[in-house]
Amino acid sequence: MGELAGRAWQGLATGMPEARWFWHRQLKKPFFGRFMKPWRWPLDVPSEGWERLRIASASRSTLAAVLKRTTAGAPRGVVVCAHPMGLAAKGFWLRNGHADALLAAGFHVLAFDFNGFGESPSTNFDWPADSLAAGRHARQLFPGLPVHALTASFGAMHALNALGAADYPYDRIVAEGCASSLPAFWKHYPFAHAVLRLGSAVSPEGERRLRPELSITRLPAHVRLLLVHSRGDRWTPIDHGDRLAAAAPKGARVERLTLARADHTHGMRDERAVYWPAVHDFLTAA
Repeated sequence: MGELAGRAWQGLATGMPEARWFWHRQLKKPFFGRFMKPWRWPLDVPSEGWERLRIASASRSTLAAVLKRTTAGAPRGVVVCAHPMGLAAKGFWLRNGHADALLAAGFHVLAFDFNGFGESPSTNFDWPADSLAAGRHARQLFPGLPVHALTASFGAMHALNALGAADYPYDRIVAEGCASSLPAFWKHYPFAHAVLRLGSAVSPEGERRLRPELSITRLPAHVRLLLVHSRGDRWTPIDHGDRLAAAAPKGARVERLTLARADHTHGMRDERAVYWPAVHDFLTAA
């Protein structure tokens, strides 16, 4: 286990040849093994109007994505949806109503799979690169339109971990259920937490690159961020949002939305009457 962790975590900082993706996949299994299964289109969600995309990422994966263009008048912008952990991957946004709400509000919607999830081949741990690749692709497809990110948990962490990139593609970010750090989230899973601690000891810089509490210190002045946490969330409770907000640069445009009872990543499902108006207003405000 020590040798495996050492090889894989060293790849966080240095990158590794294709032949060694095997070691990355092995180290991913304690964390994501139950989600590394074939992806299917969400049941009861019509596929009409959705375009299939493939997006090259600096993670050395080719990301699977779907795109649907709004028909609700002049488009307000593009929203890139970065999924939480789960078998649904990009389908999370389709089956829980986010995509339909965004389309009705006048946004094009691009939902993608991080490498190792859904239909995207598993390569390394550079999920921030996947976030950047999807956002940059949206800008190429729709030049001149604002590009925003709607993110949850895993996806939220890596949208924030990509902060600091010279051409960070997002104007506004909604980050629901974002953990302040990997150890703070995985402490609920003893074996995965032990593997994480071992990997961090071998390559501490790798874990630091994936720590939103540090990444948010690089939030650009022009990027607006809405942190969404819920009192009903046992995985990333309110104190995660407190730590993130406290770490943001002075004067940063960070807003908070606190839900009362929504489960982890399920503000839209459990408290739509509170969640969606706040998200809509954040994305559409001047």
